[in-house]
Parts: sequence; structure tokens; C-alpha cells
Amino acid sequence: MENLIELAGVKKSFGDQEILRGINLSVKKGENVVVLGKSGQGKSVTIKCIVGMIIPDEGSVKVFGDEVPEMDEDELRALRIRIGFLFQGGALYDSMTVRENLAFPLQRVLKIKDEHEIEERSMEVLEAVGLSGAIDQMPADLSGGMRKRMGLARTIIVRPEILLYDEPTTGLDTITSREISGLICSIKDKYKTTSIIITHDMACAKLTADRIVIMNDGICIAEGTYDELENSKDGFISSFFK
Repeated sequence: MENLIELAGVKKSFGDQEILRGINLSVKKGENVVVLGKSGQGKSVTIKCIVGMIIPDEGSVKVFGDEVPEMDEDELRALRIRIGFLFQGGALYDSMTVRENLAFPLQRVLKIKDEHEIEERSMEVLEAVGLSGAIDQMPADLSGGMRKRMGLARTIIVRPEILLYDEPTTGLDTITSREISGLICSIKDKYKTTSIIITHDMACAKLTADRIVIMNDGICIAEGTYDELENSKDGFISSFFK
């Protein structure tokens, strides 16, 4: 299976602070990779390098076989259409209804004008996240879990090939977190996506991960399945699973 994402020797500092110290990470097509690590270890910086929001100081960042740091603005724009980025807050437009929130990326990013196609695609993604009845609601009327689902619907409506999830279950109760984790798996199956999931939620990691990578001090220190890492003899690695 081909690697859609490949990071090799990636370094990034902000002033005197060294965040990434030579990270190596690859993600195969169709794989869900969960990235674990304590706060401030460079997990979010890593995924921002993948979409070209941050340019590394050293190393290679390849997505779909192309070097992201070498891309110009047009190439980056084209890349970002193929990558869905789900931020912690869901990033909805509060002044727009759910319907308008979904139409916005279709009109702005994909330049779709056909109202019937917009409606069809909107209903399809709402159904995929279990929110069919919410199309005319405002974001303020949605619960935290519904907002997460809505953010996910808006991310997948442009049909990205890669999805980057930054703490998708943060701030949610246990049952809603499990539902969101289940959605991540069903979206992978339905849309054949490739995903990186940054999380501190071990239940989410267990449910969604084909493979887990553990970051510490700006590098990847271990990788394997949930069961392999949970049974690691290394105390630091196994501490995540307690």
C-alpha cells in the first residue's frame, strides 16, 4: 500500500524553542493513524506542516508524493482541497444555518453552482453524521456533540482524501466521544479516507486506530497497534494506556 503522507527528518523551532527534532512519520493509503503524546510535544505542529500552514526548518514533508514546503500558493490551495482539517472547535460560521455552512465550501472551494447538487451533497453528509433533521438549525442551537458532527459534515462535504483530526473528542462526555469515534471509523469506510487523529482520549485511540504513533520531545519514539503498545515493557509508553 502506498504512503500518502511521508515526513522524514522534519525539524521546526520557534525562536529558541525546538518543537520538532527530526520527526519521521508515514501514513499509508486507507489507514487511520492515531498520534499520542503529552501537550507541547509537536503533534499539532506536525499536522500543520502536512497542510503547509507551517514550513519546517529542515526535512521532507511529502503528501501525495509531492514536497509540501516547495509548493506555491496555487499548489497549496489545490492540496488543501484534498485534505480535510477538523479543528478542535469545529470552526462553524455562527451567523449561518447548517444548510448555509455546508453550502459555503461547495460554492467557495469547489465552485459548485447547481442548487440541486448542493442540496444532495448536504443531505448525504448530514445523513452520514446522523444530523439529517438539523439542516435549518443555527450552530448556537446545536449541542457540543452535534457541533462536532456538523464540523465533520462540513469537512467531508468536499470529499477530501486525507482527514486530519485535532482532538476530535475534547470536551465531550463519554457517550458522545464514543459516537464521534464511531463516526471517524464509518467515514473511513464510506469515503475511503486516510486519517491522522491527534487525541488524548484513549477510548478514541482504541476505537479508531489501525496504528498508533507516540511522540515525545519532538520525535516519534514508538509505533504499533493499541495492544502492542499497551503491553510495552517501556514504562513511558505503557503509561499512556493506564
